[in-house]
Amino acid sequence: MRFRILFFLALLTTAACGGGDKHLPSSNPPEYDPTKLYTTQATPPSAPATSVAKPIEPVPSPIQLPPLEPGPNEKGEWKNVPVSPESLQLFKSVNSPCEALSKIVQGLGSTQLFAGKDGQAFNKLLGAQAESIAQSLDQQLFENFKALLGPTVAACPSPTSTRKSSLGESFRAPRLLLATGPAQGSFQLAQAPAVSPIRSESRQQAPPGWIGWTTTARSIWPETAGNRRSIVTILGGKALKCPAPDGVVPGDFEFAVVLDQTVVESGITRMIHIGLHASATLKGQVGDDAKVQYIEGDLSTVAERNGMDVPASLRRQRSQFRFVPSRDELWSGFPTNVTASAAGWDMEGATPQENSFVSDAIAAVMLWGGQNYLAAEVEWNKPNTCVEIVFNPPTKTKKFEPNASTPVKTELRTKKEQAVVPAKLKDVKERPREGTGRVSPREDKSEINRPATFTYQAPATKVQHSGFRVKAVSRAGVAEEKDGEWELAPSSYVLEFKSHIVQEPLNLPNPSFGMFMSSNGFDAHVQATVPLRRRDDGQWVGEGVMQYATHTLTQPASCEIRIQGTGMTTFHVNGGSISSDPDPFAVNLIILPGQSGEVAETHCTSGNTPQKLKELFASQGVQGGEAHVASKGGGWSGAFNFTRFRTFKWESGRQGYEIGGWTPVRDSDVIARKTMSVNCSTMGMSACREETTLTLRLADEPTSGTSPPQ
Repeated sequence: MRFRILFFLALLTTAACGGGDKHLPSSNPPEYDPTKLYTTQATPPSAPATSVAKPIEPVPSPIQLPPLEPGPNEKGEWKNVPVSPESLQLFKSVNSPCEALSKIVQGLGSTQLFAGKDGQAFNKLLGAQAESIAQSLDQQLFENFKALLGPTVAACPSPTSTRKSSLGESFRAPRLLLATGPAQGSFQLAQAPAVSPIRSESRQQAPPGWIGWTTTARSIWPETAGNRRSIVTILGGKALKCPAPDGVVPGDFEFAVVLDQTVVESGITRMIHIGLHASATLKGQVGDDAKVQYIEGDLSTVAERNGMDVPASLRRQRSQFRFVPSRDELWSGFPTNVTASAAGWDMEGATPQENSFVSDAIAAVMLWGGQNYLAAEVEWNKPNTCVEIVFNPPTKTKKFEPNASTPVKTELRTKKEQAVVPAKLKDVKERPREGTGRVSPREDKSEINRPATFTYQAPATKVQHSGFRVKAVSRAGVAEEKDGEWELAPSSYVLEFKSHIVQEPLNLPNPSFGMFMSSNGFDAHVQATVPLRRRDDGQWVGEGVMQYATHTLTQPASCEIRIQGTGMTTFHVNGGSISSDPDPFAVNLIILPGQSGEVAETHCTSGNTPQKLKELFASQGVQGGEAHVASKGGGWSGAFNFTRFRTFKWESGRQGYEIGGWTPVRDSDVIARKTMSVNCSTMGMSACREETTLTLRLADEPTSGTSPPQ
């Protein structure tokens, strides 16, 4: 197993010179610039309550990274870099991901501090503090990489304090004390006696549509006897969540270390600066199986060192590499099948450094890239996230005809660009269940300008949701049910509305007028039939004729108010949804019955009309002994609306009463039914009962050749 994941980074010597290298386009949006991050100062550890003078805490300064490209006044040229392939076998003989992580951390950290002859000079210059600096940098990088690489290295222990000195002997820093800090990965480093660093950390998430983040960590040691230290690390990157139509997934990676140290020894002050910066643009290629085939990258690196008593040096390199992320469970994301090439830039007078920084940076990019691209792969393999299936004719537009066959052209499009992509269409099955009609073939492939064609034969009798479902896989993502369903036009529905309201008359003696009155009793029947149609937005609407017939229940009396009448008006359905699938079943309709036009007639007989009432009628323009006044009002609409007026929806175009809570029936052509029993009494003055039933039925299918409901 070990040999399948070994890195064989062969930096070939055939790279072009003089700036002629090809670079992948940057995938960073303008607002995404980790080099411009400013960290927030962390709260220092609590101090004991003693009167001890505290050093002034340093204020973080903007991060200045060494430039990746030569400046306009910088003399030099790009040259091929002869590198021994054996020196770049970073993970040779590693036995676990934790061991690989340890090698990357040390390779980008402590090893770079003292690499080559200039590094040995720095080691000597730092003296007793060399080990402390190396350990600080390794620990900071370890925490950052561990958080970035996720579960594969989550259980890895911290790196040990053992490393080789400039003379080659193995030694330890016995006074080094490492204390674990907060859960987000901070730590405290101490030397007895020593001052703990002030650590701050910020994370910038990738923009929407991308996966990943970049972490900037800063450790600053307060000045002690003139000694100062600052370590800044930047680590992270991102990959696009959805592949482009050609299957390309852009990404990027950023790594930087900036170390500044001031050493005061024997009255002599020495200042040291080390800057390491690596930036990569990545391009993952996705295959027709929606899996990452390989990842290639363009890496730019720069390493600069300067300080007192040591010569300044600057080394830049450009590298191109390609690898395949492992899918082995233990080594998930680790690079295999690695190839690479490089060219370098040497400033005049600079001392060339060893090429280990380049190889270690490539290893870090590939290890992160393999992990992050496989995480992005999980996202675009979630059905219907990046692509959608398109049918012609569109779903739910072809009307049902017994045993009729319909050819359906099928292809896959990206959601963002609406671009057609080649796709394998598979697992084609009838719906709502196999055997409902017949679809063939069971599998096909669509190409650009050549959709796959599936032929669906309808069953002999109408079944709800007759059609087929299909799954699709492509280099741009996958799709399946919901977006991958085709069915015949939904059944036409008819709403039947029946309502019966009985209001008992209000019988009152009226001593002031010297008479007995009976009023407002009626028996009303209403029914309506409303054909429903499904709008493009999925809402069901319709209108139909509502008939009403109301006769009075008023008892014989001196004066009677009789409510009665028959006629027709309009009944509207102004929206709603119908889902008759077994799970979940739901019907919800917004109904607006028209106004029934009953007339309230007042009848008072001449022989029984009291003088006071005659005078009242006369004041209203009614002459004679017998009074007869008629006006519209009351009746079925008054009672029906009175009990529901608080729930009336006033939204424009959707006015009415929302009726939910239907009961599925599935008996013959009946789909659902809703029954309402209501006490419609007005303040208890007279008894009133309402029984209303709404029935949802399948409509008769249109005859052959007619258009489906729009």
